[in-house]
Amino acid sequence: MLKRRGLAAGLTGVHAHRWRHNFAHEWKRAGGDTGDLMLLLGWTSEDMPRHYGASAAAERAQETQLRMGIGEHV
Repeated sequence: MLKRRGLAAGLTGVHAHRWRHNFAHEWKRAGGDTGDLMLLLGWTSEDMPRHYGASAAAERAQETQLRMGIGEHV
């Protein structure tokens, strides 16, 4: 159903797991706790937040480094 509705709206690649990837990324980006994320999404294994958060992990790491500024004042 989501794929059909996405195509009807002119979007490609729409699927339910895309929302999980985005939710996990935004949650971690906002500083959310992995344990809380697991509870909210019904995950019992820590493999799941790693899997769903991996797609944007590098972006979050870069944002964290910029925020912390470690090594910027050498």
